[in-house]
Formats: sequence, structure tokens, C-alpha cells
Amino acid sequence: MKVNSVNYTSPSQNNNYRSSRRSPSFGNFAVGLASFIENNGFLGEFLTIDSCGMMIPRTAQGYTRNMEELGHLNYKAGREEMVRELLSGPAFFYVPLMMMTLVGLLRGKTAKVETKVLNTFKSVMKKGSVNIKNANETKEHFINNILKEAFDGYKDTDNIVGKLSDLMKRNVNEKMSFSEKIANLFKKKADKKTTHAMLRAEAEELVTKLNKQNGRFLDNAGAIELPVHTVNKEGVTEIKRETFDISGIFKDMENYLDDFTQKAQKSSDDAGTFIDKFHKKAKDLRNLTNILSVGALSAFLVVIPKIYQTGKTFPGKDGLNTGEAPAADTASETKKEAV
Repeated sequence: MKVNSVNYTSPSQNNNYRSSRRSPSFGNFAVGLASFIENNGFLGEFLTIDSCGMMIPRTAQGYTRNMEELGHLNYKAGREEMVRELLSGPAFFYVPLMMMTLVGLLRGKTAKVETKVLNTFKSVMKKGSVNIKNANETKEHFINNILKEAFDGYKDTDNIVGKLSDLMKRNVNEKMSFSEKIANLFKKKADKKTTHAMLRAEAEELVTKLNKQNGRFLDNAGAIELPVHTVNKEGVTEIKRETFDISGIFKDMENYLDDFTQKAQKSSDDAGTFIDKFHKKAKDLRNLTNILSVGALSAFLVVIPKIYQTGKTFPGKDGLNTGEAPAADTASETKKEAV
């Protein structure tokens, strides 16, 4: 029996090979669309399907409805279809996201971090001693503990963990203003500033490479494993190891450390007491945010039927003869029946 060797060719290489055989314009669009879906998970998949499968076709159908009778595009019908599709489908994501963003601005960015992740970050932060008054020292302490928990025992011949450490430090320290983010969208690829999305993509490539070298998480090579502290019904703290996506950890780490270091500067508590109080308030805030998000989305769903028609009359009738049909000649019909 002959056993063939397994070829661990990276997906990016395969994608590059296949995309090189396409026409440049369609190939770039297809690769970009696939990358958007992959990087944004279920959100990207839903928005892509909803936009390409429902919003665009229905809006186009609205604009072309009764076009021959009108002699031009049906702007009213097209507008109504577009408004309805924009507000009804994506609202299931955008309303909760807007609520989390609003609470984050008012009460702290940890409102965007899930409770399970907060439990993990608490155990990571409490491991060893840290001077919480020094923001840079706090961030470095946190990053070192994250990497040690995730990659302890890994073989790392290419110093990938060191590269990940540099990416994490850039992720939590480098900031771009809103105007810089907008300007960055219109720059050429070579002139673009490094965004946090770029850092996350590079980190995912490094983690994938390291996991494959060590034979770990081959079905989800961009994952890492971290401890999660939970308290059972008897009040005993249990430690379990959970799998997290490295891109999600990068996002949560940024929001968490910004909030933690800012509030630590104003606190007079020692490190241990502050960490306990901070995480209790953070989890309470997250639970409140979930309730507010569900409430806001429910209220929005009640309003949706009212936005299904933006005008007084249905625009699909524009261009058609909607006058009443002529009255039937009842006398003539009676004579015919008599004959």
C-alpha cells in the first residue's frame, strides 16, 4: 500500500493561481468579494446574498416597472424598493451594531466585547503582577500573557510568536482619525496606511502557518485556544479552554485595552481590586447592551411595515390606465337573454 504525501498548499496560493487565469477585471472583483465574505463571516455572507440576490434585483425591477408606459425610469417605484430593502434586511445587523457603538461611546468600548471573552481577558490580566497606572506596561503585560497562553509548547522556528507580538502592539497602540480612514479609502494600494484590518489579516496568516507547522486546528487554522474562567452553581471557579478566532481577539483586545487603561488611570484601587470591579461592570454593561439591542431591533421591526410604502399611492400604478371600466349595458344584456 502506497501512502501519498499530503500537500498543505495554502489557500491563498491556490486562489492566486486560479485568479491569474481569469480576466483582470472580473478576477479582481471575484477575489475581493470572496475576501469580504471570508473576513466578515456570517455578516459578510448575509449582506452579500441580500444585496446581490434581493436588494439590487428588486431595486432594478422597481426602476424599470411600467417604464414603457411612463417613457422614463419609474423613479418612485425604484426609490421605494431601495429604501425598503436597505432598511429591512441589513437592519438585523446594523441596529444592534449601532446600539453597541452608542453604548461604547457613552460607557466604554468593552460594551462591544462578549462576556466569554471578558472572562478570558480577566484571567489573562490577573496572571502575574502589573502596574495598571502605566498604560504601555499594562498592554505589554496583557499581550505577553495572551501569547503564552495560546502558544505555550508550540515549535516556532520562524519566530512567528515574536511577529504576532509586534502586530498586537501595533493593533492596540496605532490609531487613525476618522478623516485619515476616509482619505485612506481613496489612496492607491502602495500609498495606503496600514489599517487594523490589514494587521488582522497578517496575524491570521501567521497563526495559520504556525498551527500547520504544529499540526493544530487544521480545520480552522486561524484559531487559538485560551482559558475561560467560569463559576458553576456551587460557586466554584472552573477553568476551561475555548477556541477563539485570532481576528476576533485582535478586535476585542483593542476595545478592551483602550477602556481598561483609561479607567485604570482614574482609579485609586490596587490592581487586583480594580480588575475585579472593572470586569464586573463590563459584564453588566454587556448584558445591558444585549437587552437594549434586542429592544431596539424589536421596535424597528414594528416600524418596518410603515416604511414599505413611502408615498401616498403605490408607484407601480404609474403609467397604467387606472380609470374605472365603462359601465355594462344592462338593457342590452337583458334583451340578449330574452332572445
